[in-house]
Amino acid sequence: MCLEFLCIYLHSDLRQVMTQRDYIIERTTQMFVNQGIKSVRMDDVAQTLGVSKRTLYEMFGDKEELIYLCMSKYLRDQHKSVLDISKYTQNKLEAVLVGFIEMTQYSENNNRLMSNLMRFYPSVFERLHSDVNGDGTRRLRQSIQECVDEGLLDGNFNIDLAITLLYYTAMGVVVRRDVAFPAGVSVRDAFMHVVICFFRGIATEKGLHVIDEFFRSNKFRELEIQISKK
Repeated sequence: MCLEFLCIYLHSDLRQVMTQRDYIIERTTQMFVNQGIKSVRMDDVAQTLGVSKRTLYEMFGDKEELIYLCMSKYLRDQHKSVLDISKYTQNKLEAVLVGFIEMTQYSENNNRLMSNLMRFYPSVFERLHSDVNGDGTRRLRQSIQECVDEGLLDGNFNIDLAITLLYYTAMGVVVRRDVAFPAGVSVRDAFMHVVICFFRGIATEKGLHVIDEFFRSNKFRELEIQISKK
């Protein structure tokens, strides 16, 4: 165990702040994203990270638990990225729009990873789906309520129903991809069209002005550039 930890210590620039367990999750997440979840075996993880399979099984129990922890971290990192870019916005509605724009940057990888999970590790997919659905819904509900409080969205609608409709429409476009798009329309374009129509439909006059200016202004393009460089 000491020799294995020394290998990790020498290999990682993050050695000062990461435990061995955190480091394994960090590196394995990268392997899953780059190589595919099904393709990466516990043997591959052990060999790449310089640890024994026994250590992996002692720490994580089995591959499914390791996958769950890695994918949870991957999704948390995405949320943190949304929060980081949102600091450049002027109000809560802009922050929400930026969050959805940021989601489109991950759509290809997320679709591939989630498809892998649904096919080969359905129990892990169900755990993650439950986590994401619960946490994501709560965060979006809070953001929409803050937009209502700021006078940007009309409060005369059922927030929970609206979120459910948006969620399943967005899932159909980005993850399930069971929607036939017109020629020349990308998944990203279709997703953003859904988002814009949704928020315009519940926006106040003040909110409509924010939405229109956001997408017409150079600020929208500047934020896209910042996101793409990350």
